[in-house]
Amino acid sequence: MIDFLKFYITDNSTIQHLENHYLLEWIKSEDKLNLFDIEVIKTKTVKHFKGIVFCFFSNRVDIIFKPHYYFNDGLHNANDFKAIDCIQIILELKTLFKIDLDLLKIVNIEFGLNIVSPIDIKKLIAFLLYHERNEFKTDRGLAYSKKSFKANANGTMNTYKIIKAYAKGLQFPEHCDINTFRFEIKSKQSKYFNQFGIYTANDLLKYDCYVKISNEIIKEFDKVLLLDCETDFSSLKASEQTKITKYLNTLTWFNISQDPYKNRFNKERTKYLSIVSKVENNLKNRIENLIFKKLELLKTGDNSTQNESKTKSFQNIKSGYYSRIYKGGNVTQTEKTTDKQERRICRVTKLDISMQKDESILLSHSGIKYYLENNPNTFEKIKTEYLSSIWLNSDLKTQIKEIAHNIRNTHSNQLNKQNKLYPKNQIQLFA
Repeated sequence: MIDFLKFYITDNSTIQHLENHYLLEWIKSEDKLNLFDIEVIKTKTVKHFKGIVFCFFSNRVDIIFKPHYYFNDGLHNANDFKAIDCIQIILELKTLFKIDLDLLKIVNIEFGLNIVSPIDIKKLIAFLLYHERNEFKTDRGLAYSKKSFKANANGTMNTYKIIKAYAKGLQFPEHCDINTFRFEIKSKQSKYFNQFGIYTANDLLKYDCYVKISNEIIKEFDKVLLLDCETDFSSLKASEQTKITKYLNTLTWFNISQDPYKNRFNKERTKYLSIVSKVENNLKNRIENLIFKKLELLKTGDNSTQNESKTKSFQNIKSGYYSRIYKGGNVTQTEKTTDKQERRICRVTKLDISMQKDESILLSHSGIKYYLENNPNTFEKIKTEYLSSIWLNSDLKTQIKEIAHNIRNTHSNQLNKQNKLYPKNQIQLFA
């Protein structure tokens, strides 16, 4: 769900660590005069790694990160990006740069989702009129794109909360359905996203924050005023049809929005929605249902229904014993174990492998993936103990393969040692 992040770091040791990091490639260095003190020159050095931008200043580092794009090798953000995918990417950032995620303070965030519009995407964008009392305005730089925001007293954009809506399918037709609609919320003020428990990058490992932003998406789309010019209202009373005709006129809403009595807009909006809701299958309801279903998908570890072949998500783990979602460090049981579902332990790591096949005796690929997705702390411990340093900078798929390989080797070495000490044909005095 998370599309854009901006962090800043002020910890000196971490700054020095990143300045000399071998993965970062230099882009540019620039000097800029301080407008308030011409004797002061601000120096900025910009480096990057696979689309992650690091801006080095004298006393801090700003990191501009697009996890959804990173997930797709920088190509697009047109497919589904689930909570577990984002957790995986944040963990990869931590692993690559050996960085304490609590030091990455979040100052800018964007989150949203993609759905396939039930109508032509161009029409849908045109029908978006207001969010709360703030008019949707055409966003420059992208066709069929709008954003809504509260204006400051001087007319500038208030960055507390910005609502964005645009035709993702027209932006990336090769990666998604042409009628793909993206709805997005953006904020540059920490007091907005702090309410969801989001302060640092480490908070993005907690499942609860994804639940909260999912609810926020639903809440904010509910505040959208959509002109429903697609629904058949012929079943309504003649008087109601007359009112609907008036409400589907953009000039009507402009005049209402200019009324000095601020509450009039909300009252008229309520009246409009009350009439529209009498037709069950109205456009707003259809879109809200699509949003709700997609958010349920994004909160789980299930495979995406959109462009499955192009996602990097791990395949589903055998269900039945534990939840597949990491919930703030806790693994929640979904059903009580029975006599037939005894807790099984890996002979090497001594970790629970009940989520694997019944015949399993060692922690394997599926179990390692399980701990990655459900308990990242345990995964990090596994990696520390069973992953050779030569593979630390490789992709997660390779790391999981090598971890499983080393666990098998450890088990084989244990058996060989035991056989040398206690040959099978030797009588054991204390058997």
